[in-house]
Parts: sequence; C-alpha cells; structure tokens
Amino acid sequence: MRPYYTYLFLLLLCIVAALKLTAQNKSNKGKEFWLGYGHNILFTAGPPVNSQTHMLYLSAEQPATVTVSVNGTGWSRTVNIPANTVDYSVIIPKSGPEDARLLAEGKSTKAIHIISDVPIVVYAHQQGSVSSGATMLMPVETFGYTYYSLNFTQISNYPDCYSWFYVVAAEDDTRILITPSDSTQGGWEPGLTYTVNLNKGEIYNVFGKKTGNYTGKDMSGSKIVSIAGADGNCHPVAVFSGSSRNIICSTGNGGEVMQQQIFPANAWGTRYITYHTVLNATGDITSPFLNYYRVAVRNPSAIVKRTECRFRV
Repeated sequence: MRPYYTYLFLLLLCIVAALKLTAQNKSNKGKEFWLGYGHNILFTAGPPVNSQTHMLYLSAEQPATVTVSVNGTGWSRTVNIPANTVDYSVIIPKSGPEDARLLAEGKSTKAIHIISDVPIVVYAHQQGSVSSGATMLMPVETFGYTYYSLNFTQISNYPDCYSWFYVVAAEDDTRILITPSDSTQGGWEPGLTYTVNLNKGEIYNVFGKKTGNYTGKDMSGSKIVSIAGADGNCHPVAVFSGSSRNIICSTGNGGEVMQQQIFPANAWGTRYITYHTVLNATGDITSPFLNYYRVAVRNPSAIVKRTECRFRV
C-alpha cells in the first residue's frame, strides 16, 4: 500500500482539477452519458427468470441523433428523435455476448454509453414483475471526484438481494479509492481502502454482504474517491447506488429494485425543500403517505435542522 501522504498529494491534485469545473454548466442535459445495468433480483429469480426490462427514455428539445452502445461488445442502437419528443425504444441487452448486467461484485467492461449530436435528457428505467426503479442520468461534464454511496436498510422478500453501488469510468487510466462502510460480498472489510484501476467504459461493482436469506449490509456512507492515475491525471467518474430489491414501506410481499445516480460531494448543498407524497389516488394533500428521508454529512460535527412549513391553499 502507498504511504498516506502519497494518497493525500494525489487527492489534492484532484481537488485542484475539481475547482476548475466549478464554472461549467451543471445540468442534467448533455451530449454524453455513462451508466451500468445495476443488479436486479429478477436477473436470477422469477417467474420467469430474467424478466426485467432496462430501457432508456431519451428526451430532446431539438432533432437529435442518439447512439447507445455497450462497451466492449458490438451492440449498438441509433435512434433519430424529433424535436420535443421522447424516445423509449432502446432496450439494453440482458443475454448473450452483449449482456450488460452486473451479476457479481468486481470489474465489468460493459458500461452503457450514450452519445447525442445535441443536448438531451436521459432517464434509465428497470421494470418487471410489479417492480420498478428509475433514475435521472447526469452527463459527463457533471462527473466528480468524491462520492458517498446512499442506500437504505437492506431487507427483501427474495433471497440473494444486495445493497449495491458501482463506479463508471469515462476515461482511461482512472484510479479509484473505495472505502466500504461495511463488509462486502466480495470480501472487502469496512474502513479499509481498496484501489481499483479502470479504463474508459469499465465499471467496478460492489455488493453489501448478505447477513441472511433476506437481509444484507447497508452500504450507505461508502466513500469513492478518484485520484491521479497512471497518466498522472485525475479523472472524474460517475457513481450509482441502489438495491437488487428492497422493502421500505410494505410489510407484505412488495419490494422494488432501486437505482440512482449519485451527486458528487462538491454538488451537495445546505438547504433543501421537499413535500410528502399523498396516501390515496384522489390527490388529497391533507392525507400524507409515509416518507423516509436520509441525510448525509461529510463533517460529523455538522448541525442539521428540519423546519416544517405550513401553507394555506
């Protein structure tokens, strides 16, 4: 392992690089995106097995030509999108040599790449067997250097479900330091830092360790940092977190796949506003449904306050 001060120096190089990005447009609209096919219990459970669909919603304000490919394979799809419309015809392959699914902890060469000739907005959606999970995607110019995984207590009504996160490299010679918050299925231990080297289009996937047939470690708080790689440069990355299937509000047989692209730490803020979802289909805003919120801080001494606002309609 390298001495601590060596890693500190490499991290400082990345901080300098991150400061140069502050003037860039931080928007979810862009021309290039990367993601992975995050783990879903339906990969291996049914009925029927592998029944999930992973599709992309490609939204364009002006005519766009968009190409979606799976890195390291010959699979590619190009769609022409009329202005002010959404294309949802691209389905990510889940079998054969083009199979992009993240089936195990470790490295994958099959990141999903999206290129457009004009700025677009992209959502990724996995659905199947009354289970659904979607995420807004962020373009490469918003990628960062420091992330913390945000997950939830891992409980499922299916065995072999995991709390997970993965890192996607958009450039060669990307070097990542990963410090898991808890034990992983692949044998990593909490609080120890592991080095991963990635090239463009590669992913490193991490599963929280199973603690029983239906429970597993919650990977919230795992730290991911990009440092200087073999070429001496720091390369920004994308990070996603989620769950193969998780029960949050339901006490029965319900459960959902979860996936979310994580904002880099330098994009965190100090003030947020939210509103509860409603209990029934009538849209009665006086009947709140159960909502859970998780708050993450980088500094343990940070003071977080909640203020409840009441408005008259």
